[in-house]
Amino acid sequence: MHYNSCRLSEAQKAVLKYIPKHNHILTEKEIPLLKNQINTIIYLVLKNNEAYWFFVKECTENQLIGFSKQHHTWVHTVIQLSNINTFG
Repeated sequence: MHYNSCRLSEAQKAVLKYIPKHNHILTEKEIPLLKNQINTIIYLVLKNNEAYWFFVKECTENQLIGFSKQHHTWVHTVIQLSNINTFG
């Protein structure tokens, strides 16, 4: 599903092209830190090696609910916390 609820500035678009370096990444043992993050964009790397920017709208005990950036579109996505390898 495609959402056009906001328009990104050029600066915001540039940030979303950035891939965090190793020293900016948190491991799965820090996943509890995600539970306080809402309306926040993070970079996720899943255990299946998929990686993308993710806009967190809600975090439950076991899931992140929000939107993943896929090419030039934000797609509603639910991620199991147990599937997250690293994030930043």
